[in-house]
Amino acid sequence: MKLISCQNGRILTSLQGEEEISARAKIVSTGLHAIDSLTPDGGFAQGAIHELLSDQEPARSFALFLTCNFSGTGAIVWSDPDSEIYPPAIQASGIPLDRLYLLRPAGRQDLIWSISECLSCRGVAVTIAAIDRLSRIEARRLQLSAERGGGIGLLLRPMLRSAGGFAAPSIYAAATRWLVAPAPGERTVQRWEITLIHGHGGCLGKPVLLEHCRETNLVRAAEKLADRSVETQEQRLGA
Repeated sequence: MKLISCQNGRILTSLQGEEEISARAKIVSTGLHAIDSLTPDGGFAQGAIHELLSDQEPARSFALFLTCNFSGTGAIVWSDPDSEIYPPAIQASGIPLDRLYLLRPAGRQDLIWSISECLSCRGVAVTIAAIDRLSRIEARRLQLSAERGGGIGLLLRPMLRSAGGFAAPSIYAAATRWLVAPAPGERTVQRWEITLIHGHGGCLGKPVLLEHCRETNLVRAAEKLADRSVETQEQRLGA
């Protein structure tokens, strides 16, 4: 019989001479309190899918920031069927290229199969892929693969046009869904507005403005900028 106990977040078992075995962390912090405070558990859950909804470029930039904090020592697999990823830019962000694997699936069926295999591999810390549509079976398949592998899946998905404007894809199996919108920036500063739109127990609908300094590669939360043109007009009217 095997005796197992958990003390201070560590698993102890009698079959290994009472050696301590570290339990794998279930929640990973982004390093930014403004983002972590929106999530259900103070960070992103491992063994789960997380969706970033946006035009491809803002979502890709946010995914790159998250990966820098989530990768640990595991492999990073990024689906790149159209050869759009520029490795020097990935390296400049702080991700070592010796742990980055670019996935080049031949078609949609190959894409779903290969992503599922990467998600289910325990040696892969983060799997990133752009997917426009998912069936319920495919969404469930990816979710179960992530649970088996224990890593984090980041799916970049577009907003869909609807009668009222744009809407999030209705079929998904993600622990959290984030809306990533570009915000006015500067030559050396890129800005995104991040909003959690799905996550049981999370703070939904509260946008956070993130700034990425291209010169230093640092990302920080910032206050939303006031409209200076309106501000100046009001000052003139007051005068």
